[in-house]
Amino acid sequence: VLLVVLGYLLPLLVALGATETVQMDWSEGYLANIATQIGGKWLGAWTVFAAGISNLALFEAEMSRDAFQLMGMANRGLFPKIFSTQSKYETPTYGIMLGTFFVILMSVADFAALVEMLNFAYSLALLIEFAAFIKLRISHPEVPRPYRIPLNTFGCILFMIPPCFMTLFVMAYATKMTFAYITGILIAGVGMFELQKVARRNGWCEYVHVGDKKN
Repeated sequence: VLLVVLGYLLPLLVALGATETVQMDWSEGYLANIATQIGGKWLGAWTVFAAGISNLALFEAEMSRDAFQLMGMANRGLFPKIFSTQSKYETPTYGIMLGTFFVILMSVADFAALVEMLNFAYSLALLIEFAAFIKLRISHPEVPRPYRIPLNTFGCILFMIPPCFMTLFVMAYATKMTFAYITGILIAGVGMFELQKVARRNGWCEYVHVGDKKN
């Protein structure tokens, strides 16, 4: 964690301390311009190259996480069985294909608006995770927790209040388009959940039963 923080903080401190910039100067790619001013063209080119590799790594990590999450849901009977299929390299083939489809679909959107929408969705997911954390502490206190937070339930609630307020504060600055997008996603999610019930009942898709053992 410390290495990640320093990786972001140190270049920013150097950029702010070595140049006379104002907030309006900071836009996409401006850090590479500052690197060119400080160290020459080679440093600017290296900054762009490092940023590109970092973005590729983040994309691959996110794609892998989402695909394996779909595979896990399929293995638990929460998603069609086809998404539990793995290639000879043990990668979730159909999960990757579905993720790629949505990436291509959303790539035509404005970048700034897309970042805001994704951050809003991530913030909403964090709030749901916080709520689930407290709910499980109350409903299943006996479950083994290898990384248990050394606080009681009331202490955990107090512990979660500051990040919840900060998350809500950030979400409050979203545009109307973002709120419309998230509302549509939530409605679509509920609709897909109900559709899966119908599909399961009518045998439209094959699902893994929770008690089944996967070969």
